Amino acid sequence: MDHRHSEKLRDLMLGEATLALLEQQRPLNLASLINELRALAVRQTDEEHRKACLAAIRELRHAQVSAGEALNRRSASDDNVIH
Repeated sequence: MDHRHSEKLRDLMLGEATLALLEQQRPLNLASLINELRALAVRQTDEEHRKACLAAIRELRHAQVSAGEALNRRSASDDNVIH
């Protein structure tokens, strides 16, 4: 499977998880998306789809870490502002 195909499949599984949460009127946040992707991965009979769910979880966690680091950098620079 090429990289482009795996990215599309990862995005598709993320979309399925998002849609499932919306249809069930459950909260849509990082934790609920990860939990839904885990559940989707367990139900998958196709190995590519299961791996795509796990890749989506990794991507969400990476985005969370990156956002936290950006917030920390911004807070540190705000501390250097003289009022």
